[in-house]
Amino acid sequence: MTDATGSTVLDRALNGGLPEGRTVLVTGGPGTGKSTLGMQFLQAGLEAGERCLFVSTEQTDEEVRASFESFAFDLDHPDLTLTSLHARSGETLEDDEEVLTLQTLDGGPTLDDNYAAPFEPQYIVEELSSYGPVDRVVLDSVSGLSAMGEDYDTYRRAVFDLVRLFNDEFGATAMLTAEQSEATGSVEGTQSVAASDAIQFNTHGVIRLWRENVEGDYHRFVEVMKMRGVDHDTRVFELGFDDAGLRTYPRMRTHPGEFRPDEYFETGIEGLDALMGGGVALGGSLLLQHDGQASPHSVLTNLIARAIEADMSILIVPPVELPPKRLRSIIDERVGDMDDLLNDDRLFLLDYTNIWENTRRNVFKPVAHDDETTESVFRTVQDRSADRPVLSLVNIEAQLPVLDEDELRRVRFWEEENFYRPGDTSVYFFNPKTVGEELSMFYKNGAWQVLRTWIDATGLQYVKLEKSPSGYMGSTRLVEYTDDEPYMTVQSPPRPADGGGR
Repeated sequence: MTDATGSTVLDRALNGGLPEGRTVLVTGGPGTGKSTLGMQFLQAGLEAGERCLFVSTEQTDEEVRASFESFAFDLDHPDLTLTSLHARSGETLEDDEEVLTLQTLDGGPTLDDNYAAPFEPQYIVEELSSYGPVDRVVLDSVSGLSAMGEDYDTYRRAVFDLVRLFNDEFGATAMLTAEQSEATGSVEGTQSVAASDAIQFNTHGVIRLWRENVEGDYHRFVEVMKMRGVDHDTRVFELGFDDAGLRTYPRMRTHPGEFRPDEYFETGIEGLDALMGGGVALGGSLLLQHDGQASPHSVLTNLIARAIEADMSILIVPPVELPPKRLRSIIDERVGDMDDLLNDDRLFLLDYTNIWENTRRNVFKPVAHDDETTESVFRTVQDRSADRPVLSLVNIEAQLPVLDEDELRRVRFWEEENFYRPGDTSVYFFNPKTVGEELSMFYKNGAWQVLRTWIDATGLQYVKLEKSPSGYMGSTRLVEYTDDEPYMTVQSPPRPADGGGR
């Protein structure tokens, strides 16, 4: 069960909202929207008929009302309680000298007209316990309670006691906010004690808000950093404000339905197909970029196997790192007898590297034979494939020694204009560092979908969907290899709750 935050887009990222009966920490610098998100969360609870409590450690009741004046929050709702508490010098029954005491921000002591309770964890918990039970709690912010502990461990344990009060005794879903300082010109900064890792460990989840300079203008962002037991969206969203509170963008990262392809060609790698919104868009083009370390060949091999199963023909421009013996062994093992596929007009090889024997049917060598130009080979493939759609797997590096950049561009446009038929689909793959930035951007701009895979400094391989009419665009997923087909797994993207809106 979940409790809605009041932002539908954020709720989709959270797979429905905040986990019911748990505590979530919202961190961020000043002015990033922490308090607004907290009150928006309570407003959603009020609209659902729930009892709500807002505790401020930084503002008086008057200041709270003034700060939310521009929003449509019902601060006078009978099921909403506003209170405040903070540390102020005063006298206690136990101390003759002034010490830090627990008082409201309006100046009222917590015991009687002359004395107040010490600003210590047990008294803070006792004071707040009088407001329960409620269904939702916002404590804005725990940074304002940092004086209640003489050392960091005491403070951390005190926050844990508050979490237990809200979740276990109240039975409430709670949101704690905490200040996170930001260095000028950086989104990293140094965190205050309230937003440190140890405090985050006390909570069920962490949502981070921050500001960042984008091309000279500051924008606000939100990211779900962790949410235990929730398959949440890990991507960054932008924030704005309207009268209902925080508005999370974008509502959609890919095109609406009328601009999406009708059919997809599955790769057979479940997580990858989910990431891409169904697989490779039929009738379009996919660009698969790699860093030279993360091999694209497992994806390509699975595409070949799926294409044969789907009664498609395959045109391959093989890379140098897949010489004839190696490519033959892969196809023989995963797809079928390579010679049979060539003879049956199911497989075509365009050998720009001039290393294949010329005795096989459907092996074309533009370097050795003047009459086997790229255009003429494409026409032959089209004729011999008959009514079958063609899946083209084209390595750009293999073409570069024969075709310069202008010729590659011309061939690319010629293919689209003269070669493609309904269902014909192209996959281009290369390492951008070897083909150059301009040519890389040419293929990227012309592709329907763009996948990038790389190995980071830790040795882990990732894949990211950088462009697509559907799927989880901008999402980065982990790649793992296995001993069983399809010999490759991709971490599945989250499955957020259905629904549109904010």
